[in-house]
Amino acid sequence: MITARSRLLGFLVPALIAGVTLAPAVAFAQAPAGTSIAVAEALFRQARDLFKLAQYAEACPKFAESNRLDPKIGTLLNLAVCHEKLGKTAAAWAEYSSAAAIARRDGQKEREDFARDQVTVLEKKLARIVIQVGGPTPGAAPAGLQLTWDDQPLDAAVLGTPFPVDPGKHKLSASAPGKKAWYGQVDVSTAAGQFPVSIPALEVEIAPPPPVAVPALPPSAPVAPPPVAPAPAAPPGNDTRPLVYAGFGVGVVGVVIGAITGGVALARGGALHTDCLNNQCTADKQGRIDAATAVANVSNVSFALGAAGLVTGVVGLLLTRPEAAPSRAAVTPLFGPGLVGLRGRF
Repeated sequence: MITARSRLLGFLVPALIAGVTLAPAVAFAQAPAGTSIAVAEALFRQARDLFKLAQYAEACPKFAESNRLDPKIGTLLNLAVCHEKLGKTAAAWAEYSSAAAIARRDGQKEREDFARDQVTVLEKKLARIVIQVGGPTPGAAPAGLQLTWDDQPLDAAVLGTPFPVDPGKHKLSASAPGKKAWYGQVDVSTAAGQFPVSIPALEVEIAPPPPVAVPALPPSAPVAPPPVAPAPAAPPGNDTRPLVYAGFGVGVVGVVIGAITGGVALARGGALHTDCLNNQCTADKQGRIDAATAVANVSNVSFALGAAGLVTGVVGLLLTRPEAAPSRAAVTPLFGPGLVGLRGRF
């Protein structure tokens, strides 16, 4: 038996697929521009061809975009039929409901009845979810709760309210100020019914410790370099110059006197030696021998004093600290065969 609904559906769907509109276009909002109307018409025709080939997954997005650019009740009904073919019962149910309301407003009785019949059929196939927060034991939603369903914002007012969704996998997230965000996946069954979806109690997000404010240090005054200690003065040298001069002076005089008196003593002794035979001398010659001996003693003493003076001068030179003067006085004794004297540099 053919019912009135089946007769209407058999008439309406072929007409929609063929692109035949049963009533004037109805704009949902602002009238589209000319370019948008042309693009919408092209998309509608391409979607119609894809629908004839049962390529519903490709046809539905084109119907949807065509209806967005140039809203028409005929395009909306085609989109609802396409989504129903894909098994998107919730989307088709919502689109049929909108089309029924528009048709009622515009006095399109046949379209209104067709859309309402489809709404009644899909009502029995819908899967509805009820979102709850707080796990198995629902609690009060945290302040500022924000939900998303398939990356689209979902008002927190839906908590506890069953609403239809398309079968398949969906993404659900929840976040609130001061709480860790929660992300989950909901696998909606194709079976009709009501299914609870629990969001666990959001954990408190531990805020990082506030940065410790480090007080700015006042600009430091320039630090004066530490005073440089003056170099220690060299200890004054031992001034032994008088000792040097006196020593070498006495030495020179002693050597000279010793040499002279020694020469005299040698001359006298040699002459007496020839006059005395076998070291036997007469009384008158003995006096000359004693005189020569005295001269020889003077020579020896002079040489001794001279040697002591020279030694004193050399010791004085060794004890004298060198000075920064470009030149220094120096006296060097000279000894050699037939040579007795001093060599000096001042």
